[in-house]
Amino acid sequence: MKFSLAAGLAAAIGGISALAGGPAMAQDQLTIASWGGTYQEHQKEVLFTPFTAATGIAIREDNYLGGWAPFQAMADTGTYKWDVVQAEGPEVLRGCEEGVFLKIDWSKIPNSDQLIPEAKGECGLGVVTIGSIIIYNTGAFAAPPQKMADFFDLERFPGKRGIRKGPKINLEYALMAAGVELDKIYKTLSTPEGLDLAFGTLDKIKSELVTWEAGAQPIDMVSGGSVVMSIAYNGRFAAAKEDGRPLDAIWDRGTYSMDYWAVPAGTKEADSAYKFLNFYTDKSRQAEFVKRTNYGPTVQGAEELLTPEKREMVPTVGRLKTHLFSSSTEALNFWLDNYPSLLERWNAWISSK
Repeated sequence: MKFSLAAGLAAAIGGISALAGGPAMAQDQLTIASWGGTYQEHQKEVLFTPFTAATGIAIREDNYLGGWAPFQAMADTGTYKWDVVQAEGPEVLRGCEEGVFLKIDWSKIPNSDQLIPEAKGECGLGVVTIGSIIIYNTGAFAAPPQKMADFFDLERFPGKRGIRKGPKINLEYALMAAGVELDKIYKTLSTPEGLDLAFGTLDKIKSELVTWEAGAQPIDMVSGGSVVMSIAYNGRFAAAKEDGRPLDAIWDRGTYSMDYWAVPAGTKEADSAYKFLNFYTDKSRQAEFVKRTNYGPTVQGAEELLTPEKREMVPTVGRLKTHLFSSSTEALNFWLDNYPSLLERWNAWISSK
């Protein structure tokens, strides 16, 4: 089965479920996993705490830092420790096909008609659009880097580089630096020659690579000087720059993607999970979250509640809107088909430093 971003739209035809009743019983609880750090602290302020106040459903927080392993463990053991999780498109797509996540009944989310079309997947409701960019320490170079290719140029810009753990984002960046047009990235990665080009480009900086997992890490690494440049998330960068950290960004090229709320199929709290998803699809609530994080909303019109300065940083609205959308149908299907083999090749490559 191939993925369509519009999948699930037809499910919205059904009747509307009454989610707006009185507070739930005090013992009701959802376990929600997200990306941790200040990002999840903002979710608690804008979303988790107000949701509990409105519904009486307590939220127990946990962290998920990417990858398929936690979901494979759920499928293997039948133990589903999360009721809702924020995950990236390829994992949600795979989980949908393998029955790890529930197929969303959109009739149970009355506010879903306010979502942008890309935010309605078969098993996922769009949380945010997230940009990835290259950031650098402003004190590291006499003349700052300006192009994607500068990240891969150790002669002109010496020093350690931070990259996210695993092949995703890194292979796309390598092809961009090699001059591949954005609309040909995944077609190129689908060929042996394209993969060799991507890994060959990464070979240029392999000796200086430092990998990270959590979104806060590249900010600390670059501002602290342990690396001079790193791939990082736009929201983390914007917040750190506002705090006065010695950082700036390269806006030449980059990616933006969409994360999704997904509901593990083994949850015993599906009704409460649907209430949570509906609570999230509110324009003003999402706008408040965007103001704190600089990530893009998934509800139509939320960007209208932002200042021009904030809109400039938001994917799909500001300067990132011309970057590669790595949650497109083509991108998600590429990673669904190729991630296991590319992860194996990546692990062998990175361990041979």
